[in-house]
Amino acid sequence: MRERSHHLQGMFTIAAIVASSALNYGYTLLLGRVLNAEGYGAYASFTSLFMILAALPVAFQQAQARRSDGQLSRVAVTWGAVAGGLLLLGAVPLGPLLGVPAAWVMAFALTLPGMVLLGAWRGAAQRDGRVLAFGGSLIAEHGLKIALTFPLLHVLGGPVAAVTATLAGVLLALPLVRPAGPDAGARLRSDATALPLALAAASQSALLYGDVLLGGMHLHAGDAGVYAAAATLARAVFFAGWAVQVAVFPVVARGDAAHGRLLGTALGGTLLLAGVPAALFAVWPQVFAGLAFGPALGAQVAAVLPACAAGTLLLTLGATVLNHLLAAGSAATVGRSAGLYAGGAAVLAVLALSLGSTPSSLALAALIGKGALLPASFLVLFTTLNRRPVYVLR
Repeated sequence: MRERSHHLQGMFTIAAIVASSALNYGYTLLLGRVLNAEGYGAYASFTSLFMILAALPVAFQQAQARRSDGQLSRVAVTWGAVAGGLLLLGAVPLGPLLGVPAAWVMAFALTLPGMVLLGAWRGAAQRDGRVLAFGGSLIAEHGLKIALTFPLLHVLGGPVAAVTATLAGVLLALPLVRPAGPDAGARLRSDATALPLALAAASQSALLYGDVLLGGMHLHAGDAGVYAAAATLARAVFFAGWAVQVAVFPVVARGDAAHGRLLGTALGGTLLLAGVPAALFAVWPQVFAGLAFGPALGAQVAAVLPACAAGTLLLTLGATVLNHLLAAGSAATVGRSAGLYAGGAAVLAVLALSLGSTPSSLALAALIGKGALLPASFLVLFTTLNRRPVYVLR
C-alpha cells in the first residue's frame, strides 16, 4: 500500500512538472512572437543567469526532501540573502558583461531570498507527500508569470516586462506551498550535504545554460539572439526528462524498497519524455522554429536547433543517472557529480571560444560538452556499483 501511494505521488508530481513546463514553454513561444532578436537574446541571457543561481533553491529542495523532519526556512532565507547581497554588489559590472541592464540583476538579487525559501518549501512538500501544494506552486509560478506579462507589456514594454513577471511569479507562488511544521533551526544536519548539492546544481545549470551566456559574450547581438532562441527551445527536452528526475528523487532519498532498481525505469521514462521532443526538433526543425519565432527568425534558428536538441538529450540522460547518485550518495558522491557537470561546462567553454564565433560553432561546442556527460555519468555509476551494489538496471 505504501509503495502504491508513492507511485501515485510520483505520477502526480510528474504531471504537475509537465504541466508547468508546458506553461513555461508556452511563455517562450509568446515571447518569441513579441520580442525582436536582440530583446529575446537579452531575456534569454537573464534567464540563464536566473537558472544558474537557481542552484541554491534546487539544493535546498533536495536537502529538505532528504531530511526526515523539520523545516529549513530560516537557513534558506539566510543563504538566499547572502547570495543576493553578493549579486547586488556585482550587478553593475555583471549586467553589461552579460548584455542585460544592471537593474535586472539588482531586481533578481532582491528576489533571491524568497526564491531559495521557495525551494526549501517545495522540498518539504515532496518529503511530506503534499503533491497538491508542490504541483500547485509550480503551476502558479508559471501561470501567474504568463498572466502578468500581458498588462506589464503595455506598462513597461519589451523584455523588462518579461523579467518583472518572471520574478513576481516566484514570490507569488510562496504562499501556496508554505509548510505547517516547525522550522528546524539555523543549521543543516551534516548528512543533508547542502553545500555539495548546491555545487552540483550550480554545475548542472552552468552546463545547461552556460552556452547562452557565452553566446551573449562571444557572438554578435543578432547571432546571440538566434542561438539563445534555439537553445531555449531545445530546453524543452531537458525539462521533459527533469520531470522524471524530480519525481524519483524523494523515493531514492527515502530508501524505499530497492530504490536503485528505479534507475532503469527512470532512464526509460527520460528517454521517452525527452526523446520525443528531441526527435521532433531533429526531423522538423523548420516547423517548430517557425511556429515558435516566425518565418524570419525561425529559419535561422532551424539551422542550429537539431544540434542543440541532441546535446540537451544526452545531457538529460546523463543527469538522470547522476540524479540517483545525488539522492542516495554521500557528500563525496555528490561532489563527483558536481565535478562531472563542471568538467562538461569547462569543455563547452573552451570549445566555444576556440571553434569560432557563429551560432553553428557554439552549437557544436555545446553538443560535445553536454554529450560528454552521459558516458562520464555511467563511469561514475559503475564505480559506485563496485563499492555499493544497490544500483541495478532492469
